[in-house]
Amino acid sequence: MSILVAGGAGYIGAHVVRLLLERGEEVVVVDDLSYGTPERVKGASLVELDVASGQAPQTLAEVMDSHGVTAVIHFAALKAVGESVKKPMEYYSNNVSGSLILLEEMQRAGVKSIVFSSSATVYGDPDTVPITETAPLGEATNPYGASKQMMERMMADL
Repeated sequence: MSILVAGGAGYIGAHVVRLLLERGEEVVVVDDLSYGTPERVKGASLVELDVASGQAPQTLAEVMDSHGVTAVIHFAALKAVGESVKKPMEYYSNNVSGSLILLEEMQRAGVKSIVFSSSATVYGDPDTVPITETAPLGEATNPYGASKQMMERMMADL
């Protein structure tokens, strides 16, 4: 039984991987290494994969089955607000499609637990600050925030 950390070789993901390993958890990291490095996840199994790619469904199925994945922590996404305005299709393709593939493979494998690294951008321009997690989703002001909102909605629907 293991925890799959998508985007686990990135900055925040690698810290979570380290803490999971320190707790004695078996960890498998799936990361395309565009923002991360293998050195950050020593001690975990690492599978180099873009979760939005054509080979992602088959590879994720193999990883989930062979590692006995019971939970997923999802950090895998493009992450720059300014870049998302210049390249909105890349953000929707990567963030939304990659999450959909990951969720489909979780469903197929019977994995029901997910922790999702979202963003305060899902609240749009909030009425009050600080924003609580129970605040309603707002109107996203950029494609990055909109892609994170879509990811949130997909998980809520499932």
